[in-house]
Amino acid sequence: MFDMSTEEFFMYLTIALIVVTPIVARIYRRMTLQRTQAMLREQFGEPVSKDPGRK
Repeated sequence: MFDMSTEEFFMYLTIALIVVTPIVARIYRRMTLQRTQAMLREQFGEPVSKDPGRK
C-alpha cells in the first residue's frame, strides 16, 4: 500500500514524537492544574500563587 522504507518510517515516527510529546504534556498539565491547586489548598490551607515569592 505505502512504499516506505524502514528508515523513512522511523524518521517520521521520531519527528512525530518530538512534535507531539510536548503538546500532549502541555494539554495534560492544563487539564490537571485546577485539581492540583485544589488539592494543595486543601492540604496546606492557603491559596496557591503563581509567584513563588508571594504568599
